[in-house]
Amino acid sequence: MAILRALLVVTASLMVVAASAAPVPNASFEEGTDRPTAWSPSDSTAAWEEGGRTGRRCLVINGDGKESHFWKCDNWLPEPGGIYRLTFWARSEGATGGCVVSGLNIANQDFPLPGKEWVRYTRVFMAPRSVQGAYLRLGTWSTTGKVLFDDVTVTPVLPLVGQLGEGERVSQGRYIFQAPLQGEGSNYSRPLVGFTAGFNTNRWVLSDGASITYRHALPGAKQRAATIHANVGYHVAGRLLVNASRDGKTWREVGALGEKGALKAELPADLFPADEIQIRLRGEGEKRSGVDSHPGSFQIHDYTYEAELEAAPRDLAGQTSYLEIEQERKPSVVTVESLGGLRPGVDPNVRLRVSNPGRAALLVTAVFAVSSERGKPQQFTTKMNVPAGGEAPLLLPYTLRETGRMQATLRVTAGREVLLAGKTEFDVPALYAADFGYLVSQDATAAVWWAEPTHKVSRDRPAPETRQSVVRLSAAGHEYEPFQVVLRPTQTLRGVTASATDLDGPKGARIDASNIRIHLVEYVRVERPTDRAGTPGLWPDPLPPVEGPFDVAANTNQPLWVTVYVPAGTPAGDYRGALQLAAGPWRQEVPVQLRVWDFTLPKETHVKTAFGLNTATIRSYHNLETQEELAKVFDLYLQNFAAHRISPYDPMALAPIRVSFGETTWDGGQQVMEQPFEGKRCLKVVDDSDRSSIGASYRNRVTVDPEAEYILSWAARTEKDGQTYLITLQNYDATGAWMSGRNIDLRFRGSTTWKQESVSLKGRLPKDSRAVQIVLRPVIWSEKGEATGTAWFDALSLRVAGGTELLKDGGFEEVADPLRVKVDFTEFDRAAHRAFNELGFNSFRLHLQGMGGGTFHSRHKGRIGAYEQGTPEYEALFTSYARQLQDHLEEKGWLDKAYIYWFDEPEQRDYDFVKEGMALIKRAAPKLARMLTEQVEPELADYVDIWCPVTSNYDEERSRERQAKGEKIWWYVCTGPKAPYCTLFIDHPGIEMRMWLWQTVKYNVEGILVWTSNYWTSNAAFPPPAVQNPWEDAMAYISGYDYQPGQIGYWGNGDGRFIYPPNRDPANDKRKHLTGPIDSFRWEMLREGIEDYEYFYLLRETIAQARARGVSANMLAAAEKLLQVPPEVCVDMTTFTLDPAPLYAHREKIARAIESLRKAN
Repeated sequence: MAILRALLVVTASLMVVAASAAPVPNASFEEGTDRPTAWSPSDSTAAWEEGGRTGRRCLVINGDGKESHFWKCDNWLPEPGGIYRLTFWARSEGATGGCVVSGLNIANQDFPLPGKEWVRYTRVFMAPRSVQGAYLRLGTWSTTGKVLFDDVTVTPVLPLVGQLGEGERVSQGRYIFQAPLQGEGSNYSRPLVGFTAGFNTNRWVLSDGASITYRHALPGAKQRAATIHANVGYHVAGRLLVNASRDGKTWREVGALGEKGALKAELPADLFPADEIQIRLRGEGEKRSGVDSHPGSFQIHDYTYEAELEAAPRDLAGQTSYLEIEQERKPSVVTVESLGGLRPGVDPNVRLRVSNPGRAALLVTAVFAVSSERGKPQQFTTKMNVPAGGEAPLLLPYTLRETGRMQATLRVTAGREVLLAGKTEFDVPALYAADFGYLVSQDATAAVWWAEPTHKVSRDRPAPETRQSVVRLSAAGHEYEPFQVVLRPTQTLRGVTASATDLDGPKGARIDASNIRIHLVEYVRVERPTDRAGTPGLWPDPLPPVEGPFDVAANTNQPLWVTVYVPAGTPAGDYRGALQLAAGPWRQEVPVQLRVWDFTLPKETHVKTAFGLNTATIRSYHNLETQEELAKVFDLYLQNFAAHRISPYDPMALAPIRVSFGETTWDGGQQVMEQPFEGKRCLKVVDDSDRSSIGASYRNRVTVDPEAEYILSWAARTEKDGQTYLITLQNYDATGAWMSGRNIDLRFRGSTTWKQESVSLKGRLPKDSRAVQIVLRPVIWSEKGEATGTAWFDALSLRVAGGTELLKDGGFEEVADPLRVKVDFTEFDRAAHRAFNELGFNSFRLHLQGMGGGTFHSRHKGRIGAYEQGTPEYEALFTSYARQLQDHLEEKGWLDKAYIYWFDEPEQRDYDFVKEGMALIKRAAPKLARMLTEQVEPELADYVDIWCPVTSNYDEERSRERQAKGEKIWWYVCTGPKAPYCTLFIDHPGIEMRMWLWQTVKYNVEGILVWTSNYWTSNAAFPPPAVQNPWEDAMAYISGYDYQPGQIGYWGNGDGRFIYPPNRDPANDKRKHLTGPIDSFRWEMLREGIEDYEYFYLLRETIAQARARGVSANMLAAAEKLLQVPPEVCVDMTTFTLDPAPLYAHREKIARAIESLRKAN
């Protein structure tokens, strides 16, 4: 406690004094003649128009999709080092792409584009030591369309910390600071001493001489060792230098990084023990500046400092609040030390210190008033006498239970005199919600309570006060209905058991207990919040089944996730049973009452679903060795997906369609007649990309025996004398898996004239190798792929020593013949029958071999063997192949389930390439559906059959127009969007994945897509053979997109991760796991949302049937109103309820309408 007291004292003494600055001139843009007074446009895209939020006028940017356009304030500057809250309002009229830019040009803040209604934006920032050349601005970046701005304010604020600031924590004797660059304070944090670097949204921007300095000190606790981590996420020039100091005067270099990637540096031992350590991050090298929001020489996306402490207080988590002083007596008599934790149950106290310079005692009244967007305002008051000529601490307790965006005011008075008045705003993450739940029982051993499944229960929140001892549910036949029962013991309970009874219904009907599944709600640690909706801590997500007794720690919540399945055909009525809990002599029953509706949900799912599922990841995390083992486990995954009404991209992944393009045995390169070594042709391989390695590979794998001797021979010539080229033999094991790190690379120096080479492979094949694939590269391979060049190959041969030839067409003489394209559907048809006819999947991603592809990051043309897209040979082969696919799927009745997803998230620069590919598919197989992950764009009209925008880019008007033409609209979520949209992240409100489906109904969207479901590791953040443990680390780290091994990037907590592997220790547990996946909270919410979608579908069908029977118009009209999602549930894409009560109420109305219409004549 001595350390804690010291910390509070020093925190108070180091408080930053609020900056002062003149108000932003003409902040509502009403003044001016030909343009708003004190504001200047960047270019002709900027306009000044009527239609403001307040008054008449507002600023407008008519974006053209290019870079940055803005209005800037001509004569407002912050004080150097001042801390401010920026607030403004914006809306758009059909704008897409890019983002809003705001704040200082040297401390920019990007925001998502607003919708059609006015949206308030706010963020705190700190001004640099020098504000020369700085200006305030509002605008857009890479946005197409109209965005309007109004009512901007920049107000000085006072940062207040409790025990530690935001981004700081003490855990198990270690002090950890992760710079909260995407938090409420953006670039500001308690350890920040000062900076001359630029800042952009969530990253520092450095050029030559720019720097950031942090001071790390925990009063009363000496540091005995420390490590820093810095992540350079963007780099074009210069290098990062890291210096350390004990006093801020004498500096020592401790690390440097001159490229994109991660830097880790352990500080020298002779710096310790230390009361404080200062770290300076400095740019050295090319000077890059001079234009608006210039990206600099490099950017620091993350900075972390970790120190071992000689002694430490209990585990602590930091919090920073920002108080705007509206009124204050001068000289000041009130010091605000802290606003407390500003979260339910976390240090709920305002701490003030009040002085009384007068000669009489002073009665002081302090009032703290809190309000939220969806709850009732709360007011907390305390009074205290301060003795004459003295001072006294004042503690003002408060209670928070709600979550979301909150506003609060603080007012301290003495009689009628205002001593201090201020206001603040803050986010309470969903993890801390304590305004839900129903108490079942409470005794000396434990409290037992229950809650709806849309709520995330934190480990620490108190039991609810509202009593409702019976769990009340409703469900249709063929529906899963979950709920949560929470056990909160007063002392550690060991050997807890949980079981369910049968549910007994009317006239002897029964739902057997075997239809009730009980899972533990487990927690995964979030270190770095995805966005402002999250917070570091333990978040509920994995749902492993209860397979035996379990323990529950004292004074912590342990939720049980209970799911009741109602079999199809179950008689309607009320069913009763119980969940039984026991631990030693302690017993508790939780009564359960289920209303079964008089209808059954369809077996078919009527919203299209498309979720990725990676079989290689399954094989790795389950430690599978044979194809049979993988097939068994993969089928368990498919059963799980089917039970959740979710279709994986490719349920036939282990049974692909096999195609033979005649004697075309090579992928890549080009058959040419340019000076062959022998015969008429040779293979020309061109690598003209400095971002990827290009080669030509033998289409088939060659079976090998590692004990045998093989001779590989060939002839080659290169573009330049002495050019190093590469022949690689990729090895595959008995399961068909590529053996990472076991390639055989043969490097040779070429010549501009043909040279013959020969190599014996005796003893070079790995003992576990069962097949090889040959790859020919004109230059050396590297991760970055920077080498370029051209080489020619001929007379390639692989044979057992003294034996027969194992390669076909090693001389590259065979030419294409469309009549010889053969497609074998044997394995595919068996797997497809199970997928569609047995498991009920409603879509699949049809892979087109030889089709081009790419993303906004890079792209490549299609190729079949040695024939590139655009050649007559390629067109003939591709058309023969694609037409056979189309006709076979149509014959089987599976054509409507197939979609072609060959290009991902194109930029405008990719549109011509995309149109070329889409036109190719249309010519070859006009009945195949072409899907594109892009919002409706006029330039792509008539080239897309299924539009699939990210939800934040959905345009309702354009989408309805394309639907009227017979095209389909799906949408997706991934690393974007982020708050305030519905998202897939672990550290977001629990209702969001369910609400996504209600939005899908609201906007008449026909399908949902997520890029993958089992993204458990990143090859960049965890270079093989290392693997991430998703049970311990919630973050989805970036991979691909030129991310190099060791480089760290963040997609968000839980992105692409809806299921967990049964292996909880993948780095060390090498046992085979022949079981299926572990469900997650968000996975269950998706099923709930899809079932809700089926309620709407069934009502629509029931209305149509009732109309055909002549049911009254009034009854039909009342039912049709229920097909609209009410505003109490969802207003728009960013305004929706976090309380499930309105959702359940509307669902019940739908159910009762279905029952009534079916009975009506």
